[in-house]
Amino acid sequence: MSKREILSALREFDFPTNTRRRNVLNKGQTGYKGFVLGLVNIWAVAQQKYNLPPQDLSKLTKSQKYKPMYELAKKVMKKFKPNFKFTSIQFNKNHKSAKHKDAKNATDSYIIGLGDYTGGELRIWDEDNKTYKDFNIKNRWLRFNGAKHYHQTLPFKGERYTLVYYN
Repeated sequence: MSKREILSALREFDFPTNTRRRNVLNKGQTGYKGFVLGLVNIWAVAQQKYNLPPQDLSKLTKSQKYKPMYELAKKVMKKFKPNFKFTSIQFNKNHKSAKHKDAKNATDSYIIGLGDYTGGELRIWDEDNKTYKDFNIKNRWLRFNGAKHYHQTLPFKGERYTLVYYN
């Protein structure tokens, strides 16, 4: 499984518009092209009402449309870092995320940027939220803790996809 193969699949995929994760939206944005596959948290109310577990595979993960993308993305990580444990994968298309933390992440994440673009570095702030460092993630893996550190996408031009593997 190569980066080229997953990029080809991403280019052909019809990304839905996500309007739920407001913390990653910039001023004036109402949504972005992206989705998550893998385990998701089930709301406490739904758990009680329908006797559901606290986590389950998302509906998208179980669907015929998304299942092949999930399997492909899992193979990409297995090839890169076979022992990295993750429960979920965030897929983004041409999204310049606002400065945010991933409050529900439990441990470190891995991110990679794919596509034909310039710019788009990932800015990660120190825990003091006063200083930052910019990381080029184009065709490069980066491990970071998105729950502890604010992070954001810097401006870019072109076609940019990101995969974020996390718990």
